[in-house]
Amino acid sequence: MENQRPFSQSFLHFPAQNPDVLAKNRAQIGLQLDIANQLLIPRENGAVVEEDFETQRLKIEYRRGLGRGFEAAVSGQILARNGGVLDQFLTTYHDLIGYGADSDDNPQGRDSRPKNRAVFRFEDPNGRGVDVGRALGFGDTTLSLKKQIARGKTASAARLALKIPTGSDSEILGSGGFDAGISFDARRELSRKWAFFGNASLLQFGSSAIPNARKNGWQGGLGLEWKVGRRDSVVAQFDAHSATVKTGNRFADDTPVVASLGWKRRVSEGRSVWASFSENGDWVNYNAAPLGNIGPDFTLSFGYEWRR
Repeated sequence: MENQRPFSQSFLHFPAQNPDVLAKNRAQIGLQLDIANQLLIPRENGAVVEEDFETQRLKIEYRRGLGRGFEAAVSGQILARNGGVLDQFLTTYHDLIGYGADSDDNPQGRDSRPKNRAVFRFEDPNGRGVDVGRALGFGDTTLSLKKQIARGKTASAARLALKIPTGSDSEILGSGGFDAGISFDARRELSRKWAFFGNASLLQFGSSAIPNARKNGWQGGLGLEWKVGRRDSVVAQFDAHSATVKTGNRFADDTPVVASLGWKRRVSEGRSVWASFSENGDWVNYNAAPLGNIGPDFTLSFGYEWRR
């Protein structure tokens, strides 16, 4: 569960992860599909921002236990940005649950915009910015190394990661630079059915051709897992990080935060499936930033994990 806004997704990010590591020579393959609808056209406030598109991401990750509490991983992704198909669905969805049609991320309202566009641009007060539309290609690749620190009811681990610029920064499919970071992961079992988890990360970004890209940042997440039965879990999670690109628009440059609710099922020994949806600050009307703020209007995610 990650923020799929391109300015967030193009830079190094540590998804929340179980602190436990795989045993030596054990491996896990994960597939993840994210479909995100982005609509961010705030009042100018010094800069023009227009983000009206849909993205699809297929992420593939391979993890392997190295022994002595170490685990290595590599992940790659294929990204697409286009007009999508969710605009009309989201208009109906917002009407059904009573979301305002003219919230701060789009004061003119979703109905005032043509459906299924692919517009991604900003221009700051100095005339710097981006103007791209549809795109399809490989994203950046991430290598990581994890070391378990503690096991048991209170488990923890540390991760180091390096992001390699295999995606096009001119199309905002990647940042164009090598990023590095360190993350601390923790999980506390509150009872047999409930567990609290989180992570905190420091990030260093490499040189990027994306205008006004930041050089460093932070990222963190908090979540709660409820084990419904022997096979099923419900997970609520919040993910936040510092802005990676400054557009010059005060609203668009606020802290990116998404809230997610997901379900996971162990279908057999070593195999699991999961699904989730994520919201930006719409669900709290942008009045409680820690619970939801800048990010895609709506994200659907599906995953499969196979361990051997």
